[in-house]
Amino acid sequence: MLVSDLVKMEKIVDSRSDLKWSGWDVVKYKKSNSAQFSKDGVFKDGWWQQSVVFPLTDTGWDLPDSITDAHV
Repeated sequence: MLVSDLVKMEKIVDSRSDLKWSGWDVVKYKKSNSAQFSKDGVFKDGWWQQSVVFPLTDTGWDLPDSITDAHV
C-alpha cells in the first residue's frame, strides 16, 4: 500500500514497536538468530535483528499490506 501522507505515516510508525524512523525512511526490525550473518542484520536493543528499509520515494512510502491493514 502506498502511504503518501506524512501524518498517516507517523501514526503507523507510532502505533508499531517494530517500526522506527531513519531520517525520512521507515525501518522495520524483527529479531532473528541469523541476522548477524545477514547484510541487513543489525544489533539493536541487545538483540540481533533483521532490518527492512522502506525508503521515501517521490510518491510516498510503499509498505506491505500486512503493516498498513490496521490503519486503512
